[in-house]
Amino acid sequence: MLKAGVDKNIKQDFFKEVKIMAGVRHENVVRLLGVCKDDPMCMIVEYMENGDLNQFLKQRELASGNSADPNKVTYQALLYMALQLAAGMKYIASHQFVHRDLATRNCLVGHSFTVKIADFGMSRHLYSKHYYRIQGRVILPIRWMAPECILQGKFTSASDVWAFGVTLWEILTLAAEYPYGDLTDEKVIENVQLMFFRPKSDAITFLSRPEICPPDVYAKMRSCWAIEPSARPDFHDIHSFLENRVALSEMTI
Repeated sequence: MLKAGVDKNIKQDFFKEVKIMAGVRHENVVRLLGVCKDDPMCMIVEYMENGDLNQFLKQRELASGNSADPNKVTYQALLYMALQLAAGMKYIASHQFVHRDLATRNCLVGHSFTVKIADFGMSRHLYSKHYYRIQGRVILPIRWMAPECILQGKFTSASDVWAFGVTLWEILTLAAEYPYGDLTDEKVIENVQLMFFRPKSDAITFLSRPEICPPDVYAKMRSCWAIEPSARPDFHDIHSFLENRVALSEMTI
């Protein structure tokens, strides 16, 4: 919903987003159901009863095996949720759309670990610390952003892949903390500058491997953070990789 009294430029941006969402049809992307053009102007989207993925994960513990406890989640379920996000992003990228703010806070959860991509994080005070205000004006989710986004303002599917790697890290840590939680925003910016200008520096910090994350999954996660955008996998590759890992994990249950 738009706040009352917004200027016409914001209203135009609002309806641009409506037009884009109206053409999106994928089982892992939140669906637009309707729009109200009169004040208060709003979009109506499908309801996902388990809220956003970030809070969903925070409220759960890892199950050591199959568990009927609704407060626990298995590694297989986490991988399945990541696979769904990869499917949604594969669809979005195939239509030449760039999300720009992929993170667990911007994904919604329904029944049976169904996950869909949305984009509401910046409108919620709950996630204010996930965003950094640049020069007192623009707010950006720098901890999820590729170096070229922060330093050059370039947003592409390749930068969405970087954010997907961070989102996968969130999933496999049950969103217990936010990325680079031991670094201040200023230190995160310095780290990104190191990546961009001195990509071979030993001082660069990357997110560490989550405890439950197998080495091959972490290797794929790290490949999403290749400094050169062209060196990152695309969402087709990521989806295929996770599809194989989900199949393997189901075989071992």
